[in-house]
Amino acid sequence: MNKSYALLLSAIFVSGMVHAETRYIPIVYNLSTIFDFNPVNGPVKSLNTIVENDGKVSYEISLKLNEKGCVESLSLNNISNGYKTELKNDGVNLVGKRGENPYSIGLTKDCNLLSQNDNGDENTYTLTDDGMIKDTYYLGQKIAEHFYDKDSNLIRSEFYASGNILSKNEITYSDKNKKPLDYKIINESSYAQGYTATTTCKYNAKLVPELCDLTIQKAGDPQPKPTVMTVHTSVEFY
Repeated sequence: MNKSYALLLSAIFVSGMVHAETRYIPIVYNLSTIFDFNPVNGPVKSLNTIVENDGKVSYEISLKLNEKGCVESLSLNNISNGYKTELKNDGVNLVGKRGENPYSIGLTKDCNLLSQNDNGDENTYTLTDDGMIKDTYYLGQKIAEHFYDKDSNLIRSEFYASGNILSKNEITYSDKNKKPLDYKIINESSYAQGYTATTTCKYNAKLVPELCDLTIQKAGDPQPKPTVMTVHTSVEFY
């Protein structure tokens, strides 16, 4: 399995799922599905996320945006996997390195997601009318598709190999409007044990998910011990 495709599968664990009635900046929402953080709606100036796994920090990410909603920089420290990603906007795209290798995010003219290139492995994306990720392609083949309800809440993701469904996620929410990032994901896979992931968050008045608890329970007989993560999010607005 190529590393770009593996990233797509791993991103489902922590990234925010819901688009809700208030609109997110599309690039913030789309990057959350790639880089494992919870999106926040409104005129974001900066966003910082810290993920703890069993009480230890395993992942940190920081975004900075300009007043037009374009990402100026992205800094990621994947402590558990031992690499960093540093990207800066060169006026056209987000360019930099992941570890020691070149890495870039291609952007559209309106600062939305176009492509992802990880040391030559490139994914390209199509978007919905609301600007959210719809299809993901690798080497001309569709490897993922996202499905949304009428309010643009993500309700299903499917991942493909050779035209067949390799894995799929079904997403449900406890309260899409008041608790937009409280959700349950049920994963089914043709190549591995599935899992159930549940997230509950504490929100401030602007619905920023300041503290979220994520539990991932893999299937099995007997069931393995669940993975428990805590996600801290802080945001500065214009």
